[in-house]
Amino acid sequence: MKKQITLDLLQSYAQQRSRPDNTLYMSMSFPQACEIVEKTGLSLRTVECAALEEGIIPERYCRNQKSLSNGDQLRLLRSHVAIIGLGGLGGTVTEILARIGVGRLTLVDGDCFDESNLNRQLLSSPANIGKSKAETAKLRVHEINPAIEVHSVPEFFTAENSETILHEVQLAIDCLDTITDRFILEEGCRKASIPLVSAAIGGSSGQATVIFPEDPGLKNIYGPPEKAPKKGGEKSVGTLAFGAVYMAAVECAAATAILLGNLPELRNRLFMAEISSHTTELFSLPGLTEESVD
Repeated sequence: MKKQITLDLLQSYAQQRSRPDNTLYMSMSFPQACEIVEKTGLSLRTVECAALEEGIIPERYCRNQKSLSNGDQLRLLRSHVAIIGLGGLGGTVTEILARIGVGRLTLVDGDCFDESNLNRQLLSSPANIGKSKAETAKLRVHEINPAIEVHSVPEFFTAENSETILHEVQLAIDCLDTITDRFILEEGCRKASIPLVSAAIGGSSGQATVIFPEDPGLKNIYGPPEKAPKKGGEKSVGTLAFGAVYMAAVECAAATAILLGNLPELRNRLFMAEISSHTTELFSLPGLTEESVD
């Protein structure tokens, strides 16, 4: 039988600690949180949320402060994000969001790992060749942060399963490798009335944008869906590991801003990076020209 978490119970485990700048905070360690789980029968995520509500920071998140407040951390733990595609971009996005503390993750990919993934896909390893990307991602999240609730979907995202996958999701992150599938995801997000964070990579280059349901979106980058190419630059130039990690970090920064209720800087803009030369540009999508995209 589940028991209620009382303030006295939380306070009996809380300890005062100091940050690197010597400011003080109330902390709860992972073993202490697990003891409360055993006593109450509640989930670890519920225990961590209850602690944050009382100003007690789970120790794993202490270095998120002071960039994130206790309230911000609580908001992330109560958030639900779908990551569509679990390859070079998606594996790193999964890792980052699990570590920053996004409380519910829906992980979607119908593919299995092969040897060509090893150069860039964070979740791949020789031991994982042939294994489901979605199931491997779920295991990885549980290994990193057992408080995160994970729903793995070992299927490719389609117009047919879109509604089911995006049900109760607050935000979707596009980590796909085909342009045609990105348009399907964008349409699914419009129907679900949720924002989409989208990125693409090729070689040492990348681009990212944020699309809300009412925005023009991908057609301002690729043109009409029926005329857009199936594959982007990755088809001809491959993908380097640092390109995937860099753009995954850009996606996570945008997603975190949205989840915390902040204005996303990339909405209706296209961020473009040439990582090897450390150059970036930010374009306004309504005024974007075809020459700029090329």
